Parts: sequence; structure tokens; C-alpha cells
Amino acid sequence: MKNLRSTARWMMGAFVAMTLILGGIMGYDMASGTGLIRNNPGVTYAIVGCLLIATMGVSILWWLSIDEAQREAHKWAWYWGGSFGLLLSVLAFVVAFAGGDELMSGYTHFMGSEGRLLALGIITAQAPAMLGYGIAWGIWWLRHR
Repeated sequence: MKNLRSTARWMMGAFVAMTLILGGIMGYDMASGTGLIRNNPGVTYAIVGCLLIATMGVSILWWLSIDEAQREAHKWAWYWGGSFGLLLSVLAFVVAFAGGDELMSGYTHFMGSEGRLLALGIITAQAPAMLGYGIAWGIWWLRHR
């Protein structure tokens, strides 16, 4: 178990470093104007696909290396915090649907997402769920200390 935990930590560190380096390369490519990644979407798809596969592998290894209290904290936080965050996302989508384009134009302009509504929708749905998870996770640990 101890060996698995140290391997999981090492792999998580390597994964974070790899992700930061790839993000830096993509950011430099966009800022420099060369557009190598933007003009070759296959490269972006390959990078994202590899990152998703690596994320799943690291997540499974990490999950197997943590103890029961940590697992319970994460399950509780995902259930309560993530669910509450998704409820807020659903409410936002209902308001957006009922209000039409006039209501959402200010939000899309504020977020700088004109013409990229799919990405904005994904971020709008994920951000409250992740924020709710983080808050619920902190509450769980404060209650069980």
C-alpha cells in the first residue's frame, strides 16, 4: 500500500508537470501567432485524448492508494457539493432559456465567449459543480476532525 501511494503521488506530480508544460506550449503557440496547434486540430485532439487517458489512469491509481476516510470524504463531497453545484447550473440554464439571447449576451460578453457558446456552456455547468465539491469536501473534513 505504501509503495502504491508513493507511485500514485509521483505519477500525479509528473502528470501535473506534463499538463503545465503542454498548456504553456499551447499558450505560447496562440500568443506567438504561429497557430500550429490551432491550424491542426488533429494535434489538439491527440493531446486532449492522451491527457484524458492519462487522467483516468492516474485517478484510478490514486483512488486505490487512499484510505477509507479519504474515499468517504470525496464520495460525500461529490454527491452533495457536486449535486448542489449542478442544481445551480440547471437553474442558470433554465433562466437563460427563458430569458433568451438578450439575457445571455451580457454574460457571453463578460466571459469573452462570443461565438464559443459550447465551451461557455461546459464551463458554466462544471464550475459550480467543482466549487460545490470543494466546499463540501472542506465541510466534511472540518466536521470529522
